Amino acid sequence: MTQPDPHRRFQIALERARADWAAADPGLSAGLSGCVLSPQGIVLPFFRAWHLVTHPAGDVLFLGPDTPADMSAALAAAKPAHPSVAIALIHYLLTADGTPAADRWVTFRELPDGLFYAQAFAGHEEAVLAQRYGQDLAAFRAAAAALGGQPLDLADASFRFQALPRLELAVLLWEGDEEFQARARILFDAHAGHYLPTEDLSGLGDWLAHRVTRR
Repeated sequence: MTQPDPHRRFQIALERARADWAAADPGLSAGLSGCVLSPQGIVLPFFRAWHLVTHPAGDVLFLGPDTPADMSAALAAAKPAHPSVAIALIHYLLTADGTPAADRWVTFRELPDGLFYAQAFAGHEEAVLAQRYGQDLAAFRAAAAALGGQPLDLADASFRFQALPRLELAVLLWEGDEEFQARARILFDAHAGHYLPTEDLSGLGDWLAHRVTRR
């Protein structure tokens, strides 16, 4: 059986998200998600990279790594966001309900319907981190700090990341030795399901794992 084209799957999901976004109230969404509503659309950071989501079209543009001081100049240099990022940002704006942070970390399997994706998540996203940095905590700390991670006092090394204005992730790493294999865990604030569907949270974990291991 022919496998679906990943690009086509992204496009179908993006079209659906845009249709839902066109019917949404951007002012309400901005307030509930902790974002800024501008004349051009909603401006928000995604792992410290600034984006614009227009309404009602749902175009998602990458504005750059710095807070846009001059929106006209930022728009002139803007580029379309990758479809996976565009889908996540629109879903964030559609899902956000203003629930305060729980200040309690949970594993992926503890998220709503997380058990459905948990095995794949551990076998891919978390395994990538353990394989890359399980014997090199110093390199992990440098890569995490370069992406804006803030140190936590958990595991052998750990950092928290501001993925979206009201959504944080954490990466924990245990160093491997002759007796134990290296382990990594990606955690989410317990309120994460109030801001993104679990499938999108899996995508955020995947994006973070690959950004950290690329450095």
